[in-house]
Amino acid sequence: MDTTANAPALRSHTAALFVLIAWFSLITILGFNQFFVPLQGETPANILLSIITSLGLFALLYLNYRPFREYVLALDMRLLIMLHSWRMLGLGFIMLYMLDNLPPLFAFLAGLGDALAAIAAVFIAYQLFTSHNGVYRKNILRWNTFGLVDFIVAVSIGILTQTDAPLYAESGISSDIMVSFPFVIIPGFLVQLLTITHIIIYLQLRNNHPQQQRIKL
Repeated sequence: MDTTANAPALRSHTAALFVLIAWFSLITILGFNQFFVPLQGETPANILLSIITSLGLFALLYLNYRPFREYVLALDMRLLIMLHSWRMLGLGFIMLYMLDNLPPLFAFLAGLGDALAAIAAVFIAYQLFTSHNGVYRKNILRWNTFGLVDFIVAVSIGILTQTDAPLYAESGISSDIMVSFPFVIIPGFLVQLLTITHIIIYLQLRNNHPQQQRIKL
C-alpha cells in the first residue's frame, strides 16, 4: 500500500476532525454557560449569529482556499448522505411535546421532517453504495432540497415559538428549551454541520463529483 500517496488525504481528514471536535467543544461550553439563552423578550440572536458565522466561514474558505475546496468536492457523497440518518432522532421532538416541553407546531414539523429526510437518506445512500444502475440526479437533488428546507423551516418555527414570539401564544408552550443546554447542541452544531453537508452535495453535483458515474441524469 502506498502510504505516501494517502498522506495528504489523511492529513486533511485529521484536520477536519480536529475542527469538528473544536467546534463541538466550543458550542458545548457556550451552551453550558447559557450563552445562547436570550434575555426575556429578545430574539435568540446568539444562535442566529452562530449559524451565520459557520456558513460564512465555510463560504469564505470554499471561495478563497483551493485545498479546502478540492477537499470538500472530493468527499464521499454516499457518506455525506448517510450522516443524515441521524436525523431520525428528530422524532424526539415529538416526545418532548408529549412532555409539554415543546410546542406542537415546532415538534411535529421539525420531528416528522427530520424523520422523512433520514429515511430517504438511507435509501439513496444504499443505492449509491450498491446499485450498478446508479441513482437519478433529480432524486438526490429533491432529497437534498427537502432536507435543507426542513432545516430552514425548523429553525424559523423554533425562533417564532420562543417566549413572547408571534406564535408562542397559540399553544402557551415555548421552544426555549432548544437554546438551553444540552438541547442547544442540536441547532448550534448538528443542524449547522448537516446544513453544510447539504451545500457540499449541491457543489459536488455541480462540479462533477468523482462518483458521478453512479448518478444518472
